[in-house]
Amino acid sequence: MHPSFESFNLSPEHKIYRFEKHPDFILDQKSFKELWESHPEDYHILKIHGREVKTPRWQQAYGKNYRYTGSRNNALPITQMLSPFLEWSKEHVDERLNGLLLNWYDGTKKHYIGAHRDDTRDLQDGSPIVTISLGEERLFRMRPYGGKGYTDIVVGNGSILVIPENTNQAFTHEVPDFAKYAGKRISITLRAFK
Repeated sequence: MHPSFESFNLSPEHKIYRFEKHPDFILDQKSFKELWESHPEDYHILKIHGREVKTPRWQQAYGKNYRYTGSRNNALPITQMLSPFLEWSKEHVDERLNGLLLNWYDGTKKHYIGAHRDDTRDLQDGSPIVTISLGEERLFRMRPYGGKGYTDIVVGNGSILVIPENTNQAFTHEVPDFAKYAGKRISITLRAFK
């Protein structure tokens, strides 16, 4: 992995890695606006306990379909704007990465993602989850699955997180809504699909 990653110990066996601020991933205002305006018009629909629920953020898969929570996010082709994120992640984290999922968070709409573990049924064994954060700073919260307590990691504009497979199995992650976050954030999550 790239030497600029720092590790956060969540337990003796589990870590998460953060590259605090990658200069290539701090978009200028025009590029951020262009990527922001590419969000879908409608919210994605999930099925939770047999009930259809809208995601509290916009979401779109690119490159590979992503199945989770009784739903499937059908992928669009990877765009020229998204390719650099994928190519860097393949070179510096895991060459098997091949699919992206974008989430657009608008603080004025109280967007968030609740505590969850990523669905791995369609992922390659041993592959990590990589998240690149653009725009407003937010807290990325890790909780032991079925346990107590949490660890907060600040992700700012240009931050990169890597969650190893065993950490995803043992810990949930979330991006809570707090009143102080009223700006815009885009997360680009990369996975290695079979």
